[in-house]
Amino acid sequence: MPTSEEQQVLKLLAKEWDHSGPPGIIDVSDIVASLGQAPSATMQALKSLYETGMVDMNVLKTSAFLTPEGHSAANADY
Repeated sequence: MPTSEEQQVLKLLAKEWDHSGPPGIIDVSDIVASLGQAPSATMQALKSLYETGMVDMNVLKTSAFLTPEGHSAANADY
């Protein structure tokens, strides 16, 4: 079960997925700015989500996007 910080990241990326189409790519700095949580908490959430396969990132780790599993998790009721 994702932490509250991870769930916020998933929801934001899912909103982008639904608005712009899969995979819902957002720049990491925009994720940090949008969530209003500590940058370190956002980065830790992204790292954890990446390690569990719910989020993927570009090669330079400057943008993040959902995997299909991440989109399912974002829309799940925990």
